[in-house]
Amino acid sequence: MSFLRTRRFVMFAAVFAVGLSAARAEPLPETIRFGGFGQGFGKPFGVAVLAIAHVKGFIADEFKDTPVKFEWTYFTGTGPAINEATANGQLDFAQYGGLPNIIGRANGLPTRILLSYGTTTVFGAARTGLPIHSVKDLKGRKVTIAKGTILHWAFLKALEANGLTAKDVTIVDLKAADQLAALAAGSVDASFATSTLLSLRNQGIVNVFHTSRDAGPKTAGFGAITVTDPFQTKYPDATQRVVRGLLRAAEWLSREENREEALQIWAKSGTPYAALKEEFEDQPLKQAYNPRIDEFLVEQYRDAIQFAKEEKLIRNDIDLKKWFESKYLEAGMKDLGLERHWPRRAADGAAVN
Repeated sequence: MSFLRTRRFVMFAAVFAVGLSAARAEPLPETIRFGGFGQGFGKPFGVAVLAIAHVKGFIADEFKDTPVKFEWTYFTGTGPAINEATANGQLDFAQYGGLPNIIGRANGLPTRILLSYGTTTVFGAARTGLPIHSVKDLKGRKVTIAKGTILHWAFLKALEANGLTAKDVTIVDLKAADQLAALAAGSVDASFATSTLLSLRNQGIVNVFHTSRDAGPKTAGFGAITVTDPFQTKYPDATQRVVRGLLRAAEWLSREENREEALQIWAKSGTPYAALKEEFEDQPLKQAYNPRIDEFLVEQYRDAIQFAKEEKLIRNDIDLKKWFESKYLEAGMKDLGLERHWPRRAADGAAVN
């Protein structure tokens, strides 16, 4: 073979190799769309791990070498609105509560659970002056909750634990901001919600009679960060980058020196800073925002699925083994050296290592 022909062959081989490499290279999406539960105040900010990953730029940093863009939406309608957006093909990743996770999956939403977003403290509060001092005292009362959310599940579980059912109360379905207005106006007797209720307590409008912190870890709100199955199938590298960013956010949250900044970020959602500070007082954020898929999280979902079926909120069963997708979480923790950073928890919530 002549030198010229050899050179042409080498050049052709090189071009072919580059083309083949490009063909095999994993594609990245133009835009990644994130959805999270707002606190009902219509603010473009959320809470928990996703808000930290967003505001602190942990996810964006994972894509700094790419042209990928991001869209962030924090829904006033929380879980049900996120399910609707997912069903309409408007979201790739979402952070929201376990009950709407379950309702969406049972109704055919192609989601996969990537990691836990942490726990939500649930508060029960009644208007000042009413003889409501425990969950049992809610019988015959008008109670406002956001239906279809993890708070709905927590309320029904609290009723069950106290010998009551949803038939023993009148449920008024309202978003968080509207719940506060209804309590202040005296049009409802009580509410089950987040720390947003503490602002009314500080004004003397309500008294808090229940908190999941006192009742134990299995009564707290819980949920996950999900990805649509089509997205993670088409873009596994992008999915892994997102999970790395979320883990970096959770690790940042776990350091107590960042507590104050985290509370300030979450307060952008509309929840008063003082309420957030009290909610997490004496509670390590590392414990509250453990991202692991472990026996505790799995058992919470298993229990909530059974409960949702009993309450006729869903009809179809869910295969948890197919729903949980832990490979991205495990790979991300190994890559970041975080395999032992968060303890695994037993089914009752107790740390086992």
